[in-house]
Amino acid sequence: MSSTTNTSGPRRRVRRVTRVIRDVDAWSVFKVGLIFHAALYLVLMITGVLLWNVGSATGTIKNVEQFMESFGWDSFTFKGGAMFQAYAVLGIFGIALGTGIWVLGAVVFNLITELVGGIRVTVLEEEVVVRPVEPGQPHR
Repeated sequence: MSSTTNTSGPRRRVRRVTRVIRDVDAWSVFKVGLIFHAALYLVLMITGVLLWNVGSATGTIKNVEQFMESFGWDSFTFKGGAMFQAYAVLGIFGIALGTGIWVLGAVVFNLITELVGGIRVTVLEEEVVVRPVEPGQPHR
């Protein structure tokens, strides 16, 4: 059995290129940060509701309330509705704060790269070289 290589397919050439990152658009950072933090907010809200329902169904919340009463409180109860509402409001502030921190980071990055000239990044660029089809050969 002889081994043959297919030399009629495309070849890849790789070249090393250096790029300099000097500016990050604050508006694009704002948009990505807003979507990211809003998605995180939704995930945490849904997770919180699911965990509350599981804890309530298994009696864990009632056990924690009784445990806290054993420390001397006359009555200790979790108010689920009030907790959810506070969690929702704090989450909205968290979205604004997280997005603002990302934008502030982008602005500070831009100011620093103005001073030092940017960040050098080396990337590999692949070029696909397609060989021309010879007459009489089927096109693949």
